[in-house]
Amino acid sequence: MKQNASRTERGFSLLEMMMVLGILSLVLAVTMTAINDVQKRSRVEEAKVDLTQESREFVEQMVRDLHQAGYPTSSMYATAPAVTSTSYAAGLLNGTTTSLSFEGDVDGDGVVDTVQYSLITDPNAGIPAGQCPCILQRSQLQKGVAGTNFTQEVDGVINSSGGAGSWVIAGNSANMSGVGTVANDTRYADFKTDPIFRYYDQFGVELTPPLTVANVRAIRITVSTLSTTVDPVSKVFPASSMTASARIANK
Repeated sequence: MKQNASRTERGFSLLEMMMVLGILSLVLAVTMTAINDVQKRSRVEEAKVDLTQESREFVEQMVRDLHQAGYPTSSMYATAPAVTSTSYAAGLLNGTTTSLSFEGDVDGDGVVDTVQYSLITDPNAGIPAGQCPCILQRSQLQKGVAGTNFTQEVDGVINSSGGAGSWVIAGNSANMSGVGTVANDTRYADFKTDPIFRYYDQFGVELTPPLTVANVRAIRITVSTLSTTVDPVSKVFPASSMTASARIANK
């Protein structure tokens, strides 16, 4: 004999479905927000790494150049070449807190070059003259050739002459409290304490420009840079600083 079991069958109510959809939407929103924050953080870190790497390579280039300043010296020849000869390097020619120029066979081709480094206001950033972020440029021309040939640079430089004479860092960034803004010149004040270039004599005593260039035996380089990508957590632009020193064969 066949028996039919009696059972009660029921599905989800509209209210239950709406509650489930609401919970799923909340979880999805939190997940997407987290993913978006991770992506933003990744872009910030990538930009910071790129800027740091660019600064490091530029500073290393300056150190390599300065190690060749003053070479070849006149003492390397049985008969000293003329001062104007491309076989003779006079060493440091001029130095300020934001620029320097010197002679040296920096590429090892047997011909002396004149190398110049100079800090300038970024002409494409709409920043007033004498304010940063700036551009630090490098020029290299064969000795005796007039002018400059700036072919290498590092952007976003925020330190300049150092101390009270430092150039203003333009712009504002968000206050960490989330309310209002803070002037970049205040927020990044510690990054502009050191000048781009410091000069020292043979005893390690710092020399203040205007220099007697013949007394310079070592140069300290500091390059502080500011990223153009804001940190999504702190709401500020990350900054970094590179420092290096080089002894030179100066006359």
